[in-house]
Amino acid sequence: MQETLTNKPPLILTIDDEKVIRNSFKDILEDNGYEVIQAENGHIGLKKIREHKPDLILCDLQMPEMNGLEVVRAVKEEFGKIPVLIVSGAGVLNDAIEAVRAGAWDYLVKPLFNMDILLQAVEKALDRAKLIAENEAYQKNLEKQTVKLQQEIEERKRTEKQLVQAEKMAALGDLVAGVAHEINTPLGIGVTGISYLNDATRAFKKRFTAGEATKTDLIKFMEDCEEACQITLSNLKRAAQLVAGFKQIAVDQSSDEKRIFNIKQYIDEILFSLYPRIKKTRHTVHVDGPEDLEMNSYPGAFSQVLTNLIMNSLLHGFEDIEAGQITITVKKEDHSIILRYEDNGKGMTEAQQKKIFDPFFTTKRGCGGTGLGMHLVFNLVSKKLNGEISCTSTVDKGTFFTITVPMGDVED
Repeated sequence: MQETLTNKPPLILTIDDEKVIRNSFKDILEDNGYEVIQAENGHIGLKKIREHKPDLILCDLQMPEMNGLEVVRAVKEEFGKIPVLIVSGAGVLNDAIEAVRAGAWDYLVKPLFNMDILLQAVEKALDRAKLIAENEAYQKNLEKQTVKLQQEIEERKRTEKQLVQAEKMAALGDLVAGVAHEINTPLGIGVTGISYLNDATRAFKKRFTAGEATKTDLIKFMEDCEEACQITLSNLKRAAQLVAGFKQIAVDQSSDEKRIFNIKQYIDEILFSLYPRIKKTRHTVHVDGPEDLEMNSYPGAFSQVLTNLIMNSLLHGFEDIEAGQITITVKKEDHSIILRYEDNGKGMTEAQQKKIFDPFFTTKRGCGGTGLGMHLVFNLVSKKLNGEISCTSTVDKGTFFTITVPMGDVED
């Protein structure tokens, strides 16, 4: 005899219009540790089912008022999974088939001269019911855990998306800071030139009004004006050049516009935008590729990829290295663009290479690194640019990235 999920002896309801049979079942079942309640017809049986919620029902097939098949159907409709075993003296195959179709779990023919058959059928049905209950509990728990896991995944995705966006904005912020720093010098010189020109004009006007200006004064004033104008003009042109160079990169990084662009020229523009960061070091960047090679893609994503690779070299690859070398090679292969990026920095271990594109992986934990730069690169290449990226690295020798992306339709 087994126990229920609540560690109580199983409760069995016997429904039979013959008292002798009910009592014989009751005696054998109680002797084997089961609790037994009785009902003399189907209507009373259903009432007791509602009151006591038995673990198993033994039901006669042929009874007045409400037969066993009606009981089986009512139990199945109202209570679902309570096992019902039909016990009948008819012994007709069609009755057994109809009972099982109605929802009975087993069919026993009486008289039962060997009560072991009854006990085995009861134990088998209770085992099956227990397994069904355990499986349902497992399924509910699994569904609950699945929902919880899905919520955690969605929350992680939202957090990661926010951090990636923050990474983009931080990169854009660095770009703006670089513009402000670089543009400050030519604008400062231009302001100085205009201020000098203003002072010189006022001084000459004063002498001229007083009738004290000489030809020598006029010549000197004209020379000063020309020099001040040349200095101011050249520095304003320099500022305009800086703004124009930074502007396209900034626009592309903050938009998802797809367009045709010259790859090598655009790489030069990206490097120009990173000049404030690179010029503070002795590192050099060499770019090799056809001058006329174009692609129809997302320049903003392309810019973010290359910017992150370069910044990764500057911050990680060239740590404790005075003068590093970055080599960028681009070429066309069939309908794809192959970009190879290489630095001769300190490289990575095999374990680090396996995690290089994982979110939140960084060797600069606690030093401002979010660990999302290379994860962003992977997502941009594989999703936005619809390409592939691979990485190989050797400790103390450097790191090598290969990026393959479709070049798109570049025909007019």
